Amino acid sequence: MATLRAPTPDDTATRSGAIDALRVLAVVGVVAGHVWSGPLVDAALYTWHVPAFFLLSGYLWKTREPGTRRAVVTEARKRFGTIMTPYCAWLAMTLIVHVALHSHRGTLTPEAVTRPLIGGSLNAGPFGAYWFMTALFISAVMFRALERVPLVLRIALVAGVTILISQFREVLAPLPLSVGVAGAALIFMLAGQGLQHVRGRVRSPVRTGAVCLMAGAALVLSGVPEPLDIKYGELGTPVLSVAVAVLIDVGLLLVLEGLYTRLPEEVHGVSTALAAGCLMVVLTHTYVLWLLDVPEPERSFHVLAAALVLPWAVALILHRTPLSRVLLGMPRAT
Repeated sequence: MATLRAPTPDDTATRSGAIDALRVLAVVGVVAGHVWSGPLVDAALYTWHVPAFFLLSGYLWKTREPGTRRAVVTEARKRFGTIMTPYCAWLAMTLIVHVALHSHRGTLTPEAVTRPLIGGSLNAGPFGAYWFMTALFISAVMFRALERVPLVLRIALVAGVTILISQFREVLAPLPLSVGVAGAALIFMLAGQGLQHVRGRVRSPVRTGAVCLMAGAALVLSGVPEPLDIKYGELGTPVLSVAVAVLIDVGLLLVLEGLYTRLPEEVHGVSTALAAGCLMVVLTHTYVLWLLDVPEPERSFHVLAAALVLPWAVALILHRTPLSRVLLGMPRAT
């Protein structure tokens, strides 16, 4: 029987292979979306790949006991270790290489140094995905702070923040460290937390997930909802685009949870091992693409494979070293 309780961040003894598989699938979607572009890619990938991470964050959320002191500070410390520590480490290393290469080529400008340090939507090329990490950190801290607010008011505040970001994205998206768009993740975290509360009532996850997936896919194929791009505060068609993203991500999660109950432990182990390198792949695949310097019209599946396999292979090695906690945000593999 499928696990009916959603895992929480404190469930360190066991990990869900299905949840890890969705993380891996979302990372593949992110990388593919950076290898190629266009309306078809935007609709097929941008609609769900980044929202999946935020929905999972809400799905795995562990509510603090009422009256718990310093909950926001504790959350910030925990997330800093798992998110911002790898962010800072990779930013420092890639920036050193970046400056050295630009200096060698005679193309070094102040902007090449300041933009990566400032972060936000203005970054492209090798630092194009770094916005995600700071948005993930800030949204988690914001979500913890909102726990003190009654549920109805919390939903209203999240909806208000979502509308605000959508309306003023040109001003908010370029703000340092993605602070201006991190609030857009809260709607997906709230949806994930909602799924956590009703998950025990879903007795046929594969069937229910398939229905959600088909509904989301049908709406995407209709061409009515505009795709999302949280990096730029673009939330697509009001309400509808967010609903489609939630439908697809919930569908994928339920289907995977249902299927993984029938798969051997070795498959769970592979998913978990690959998931340990997800953050590193997100941070470094854009640098691989920048170094390959293949024009987009000429990019084949070999480029996608290189952008995935090279960072992931290094991540699997690092996961077995003392550097795992610093570079991957994960304890060293045993």
